[in-house]
Amino acid sequence: MTRLLYYADSSIREFEGTVLHSLDRDGVTWTELDQTAFYPGGGGQPPDHGRLGAASVSDVREEEGRVWHRTEGALAPGGRVKGSLDWARRFDHMQQHTGQHILSAAFERLRKAPTLSSTLGAEKSVIEVGLTDIDWRTIEAVELAANQVLWDDRTLVLHWTDSEGIGKFLLRKPPKVSGRIRVVEVPEWDWSACGGTHTRRTGEVGAIKIVGWEKLRGNVRLTFLCGSRALRDHGWRTEVLLDAARRRSSSDRELIAHLERSLEERDDLRKRLTTLSARLIADEARAAVGVPPRPVALMAATRPRDEVRAFALQCLEAGAPWVISAAAAPEPSLVMARARGDSSLDLRTLVPELLAAAHGKGGGSADMVTIAPADEAAAKAVFALARERLSAHAG
Repeated sequence: MTRLLYYADSSIREFEGTVLHSLDRDGVTWTELDQTAFYPGGGGQPPDHGRLGAASVSDVREEEGRVWHRTEGALAPGGRVKGSLDWARRFDHMQQHTGQHILSAAFERLRKAPTLSSTLGAEKSVIEVGLTDIDWRTIEAVELAANQVLWDDRTLVLHWTDSEGIGKFLLRKPPKVSGRIRVVEVPEWDWSACGGTHTRRTGEVGAIKIVGWEKLRGNVRLTFLCGSRALRDHGWRTEVLLDAARRRSSSDRELIAHLERSLEERDDLRKRLTTLSARLIADEARAAVGVPPRPVALMAATRPRDEVRAFALQCLEAGAPWVISAAAAPEPSLVMARARGDSSLDLRTLVPELLAAAHGKGGGSADMVTIAPADEAAAKAVFALARERLSAHAG
């Protein structure tokens, strides 16, 4: 059994231990010490990183009470080695983990909502709570209560008990282990059976901030940040908010109203543009068909795919016996259509040949065929072939 130094003091950054074993498993070296301050991960908390002597530690795992460190290179059994934690990583995890305990207790106290699961991620952390829905006012109340515990700077207390003595603690949920049980107490706030690492005082968590939520399985899953993560997140959000407001010559509190007005104006302009575009395409089609009506074969250098089709339909509306409408960009496309009264040619019979020239996809009906060429060159090739075939058919 490895002696776990972090159980008694999570603030240990360096320690010394004796190498018991150094094993190779599928090309990966795992080293066991008689004691360690490296946390092996568990309960949703990631493992520590750091160094054992000159060897880096990139993973830590616990197996039946023995802690194994993934090291770059084997260490000699029996030798003494100095361990040093990646303290920035460890302290970040301590902030997130302690913050999670305090936040979960706030949901329990204010909304009687139990925490069903929690995960401390590399960038963001999440908890799933037993609520069917949530709003900003609930978030505000829960955050205020949780952060008040931080501002009180309460000293965390560690207790050791067993299955018989665990009943004297007001745990939020029963322990997952039996035998010797470690209880982490946030005075007058929370008691949790937990083997992870925590800050010494609540003030070290810095801040707790919920940054998003979603409904999931009839519950609510919330994303939260603590400590330096919360500070960095607040920094970039403030920068973006103020910069966006400054660009629009408005205050940050007026930004949403300004954006709503901008969206309304955009939608109105989009409707007007669609109407004007339809009129222009109709005018262009009538001019191309002429009087008396004649066939139309037109390839545009650039035209959206929906306008390629719209031009073809307008040409038929203007009386064209047949039409080929194509564009080289932004999406190579071709529409070939005939007047519905003409049953002398089933356009589907031309599809295999056209697809071979287009190196693309397509299909359609007896009256209209749509082709999506592979590129600009293919679009030009299939346009020339389609014009040749229809011109030959028309005699």
